[in-house]
Formats: sequence, C-alpha cells, structure tokens
Amino acid sequence: MNLVRLWWALGVALVAAAAYVCLMPPNDLPGSFELNDKISHLVGHGALAAYFTGLVQRRGWWKIFVFLLLFGVVIELAQYSMHAGRNADVSDVFANSLGAILGLLLGRLGLARWPEVAARLLGQTAR
Repeated sequence: MNLVRLWWALGVALVAAAAYVCLMPPNDLPGSFELNDKISHLVGHGALAAYFTGLVQRRGWWKIFVFLLLFGVVIELAQYSMHAGRNADVSDVFANSLGAILGLLLGRLGLARWPEVAARLLGQTAR
C-alpha cells in the first residue's frame, strides 16, 4: 500500500469537502459549523495548511499558502455569484490567509511529521 498516494487522495477529499461546506446554503449547514464565521475560516484553512505540510517538502510550503489563498478567493467569488444565501467577504480571505500561516507555523513546529507517525501506527514506511 502506497501511503503517500493515500495521504494525497485524502488531502484532495478534504479540499473538496471544504469547498462543499463553504458553498452550501447556510440553512443546510450542520449545527456543528456554527462557530464564529472568521474562526471557522481560520481553523479550516489552518487545518488544511497543517495537513499539507506533511506532504510537501518545506521549501515548497509557499505553494501551500498560495494555493489556499487562491482557494479562499475562488470560494468568495463563487459565494458572490451563486446568490444562494452566502455572502462574499474580503475579511474571510484575510482569515483564510491567517489560518494558512498558522497551519504552516504548526507544521514548522513539528506537526509536519504526522505522516511518519501515522505510517508507524499502521506498520508501514512513511514514503
């Protein structure tokens, strides 16, 4: 079993799930997503950034930030154009960016080693 492919597939699924949650009508959101909107953006992008620090070499982490920045902008543009009860907000992009920076910082502090730990728990090699 190639764990790297599995981790990347899970990462793609996480991004798709985040896009789905961000674009669904607000009345359809589960109650567990009723945190402060900016905190939700910060935590969501922070978690995605931290996750991907385990898959991307450190010198390429800027790509994680750029991807998450563009992802946030595209989500806000989609919310603006959908007219489904969601509102575009520039401060959401700021919260997304701050979350991504915090996720990268957590990766720098050691969270980027999560694939090694997970592989060890599964009795596999990390790469």
